[in-house]
Amino acid sequence: MLNYDLTQRGNTPLYRFLYSCIRKDIETGALAADTRLPSKRRLAEDLNLSVNTVMTAYDLLVSEGFVYTREKKGYYVSRLNYRAPKKKARPPKAAEPEERNWFMDFRAGHAPLDLFPTSLWAKCMREAISAADSLYTTVSWKGLAALRNAIAEDLADHRGMTGVSPEQIVIGAGTEYLYGRLMEILGPGITIAGADTGPSKFAQIAANHGSRWCYIPVDEKNMRADCLAQTSASVVHLSPANLFPYGRSMPIDRRIAFFEWANAAPSRWIIEDNYDAEFCFGPAGHRSMFSEDAHEKVIYLNTLSKTMVPTLRISFMVLPEALLRRYEETVSFYTCTVSSFEQYALALFIERGYYERHLFRLLHHYRKLRAAILDEIQHNPILSRIAEVADTDAGTHFLMTVHTDLSEAEILSRAEARSLRFHFFHPKYQKPRPGEVQLIINFAAIDESRIPEVFARLGAVFEG
Repeated sequence: MLNYDLTQRGNTPLYRFLYSCIRKDIETGALAADTRLPSKRRLAEDLNLSVNTVMTAYDLLVSEGFVYTREKKGYYVSRLNYRAPKKKARPPKAAEPEERNWFMDFRAGHAPLDLFPTSLWAKCMREAISAADSLYTTVSWKGLAALRNAIAEDLADHRGMTGVSPEQIVIGAGTEYLYGRLMEILGPGITIAGADTGPSKFAQIAANHGSRWCYIPVDEKNMRADCLAQTSASVVHLSPANLFPYGRSMPIDRRIAFFEWANAAPSRWIIEDNYDAEFCFGPAGHRSMFSEDAHEKVIYLNTLSKTMVPTLRISFMVLPEALLRRYEETVSFYTCTVSSFEQYALALFIERGYYERHLFRLLHHYRKLRAAILDEIQHNPILSRIAEVADTDAGTHFLMTVHTDLSEAEILSRAEARSLRFHFFHPKYQKPRPGEVQLIINFAAIDESRIPEVFARLGAVFEG
């Protein structure tokens, strides 16, 4: 007879509690192999349960192999070579450490959420959820056709990339993911050259795929092309519209120099990383190197995380035909990593002009915000004496050089006490002069109303 105290079940459903009790007896050997269990009706009477409850518990045990049936004879304990794991006391669940709520985090790279047209995005998401059944099936490894069409139109209208076919576009969940796929099709053992702007996540991804990374010095025209001859690089990673964190765009003579380098050998490629290039405050324009490429040497990368919201992990790359064929032959077994519902909603968001209007609004906001910040620094009684800001025309970052005898550790400690957080700028070749430090100021997330207090606190870090 099976006798279980059903009052100990708490909130557990009756069938589930009965199942657990019988399973435990089987695991511990209290019920030996091939033992016949009571009939459903008999056990229901013994425990004052419904027959359906007992039948559900038995069926669950049968489905998991703890019990087997014999036709017209009933239920029997299975013979298992099974040792139940030792039960360990559950440790008290420690709360995950919460991200500190900084008064100002100069490392945050997103605009205030109140600038994002949430209602329009929600409208597009609702339409995506109620769209055709095709969104419930696997999409192409390149991404949803509707989004690739919308991106191709946007590139033609705003980047001069009129010759881009939607078939050349590959969508992925973040630029890092796409860069990993790119490293696979370019192959291991290559050398990639990138601008000397400090440690690079792309350098780490390249290393993880067996490739080398070399840092190239920069000047007032962006990355130097003349230094490539001193390397074995076959791929160069560029940010021609906005070199982080300098905010420098690349003039046409420097672009031509890189094209000449790439065209000199069939295995050379240019990766054009267009991150943050939508925000150009000067007359440099928005044409991409991809649109100026006559020999299909440029791979174009961009992300929508900065212009939309950080949690929308949608990036894309545009591949030349030769690399597109190589991608399809080698790594197209990777499925698209972005939800088809988000892709469809974004396609609607772009097609209806919401995205373009949102960009214009952001550009106006950042231009105004940047001017207010520079004015505040100029009039701050401390920073105006000891700080210099690099004159930039693009992006939502700028470099601030501060003349101080404080060490970086002392500066960070003082900043933390004032609830400020930022990065120091540490390029490999260009070292700050003695008595100087360089801070990377990302102003995208600064609330305009808090500008005076933010920079009053920053000035106080270096006071005395």
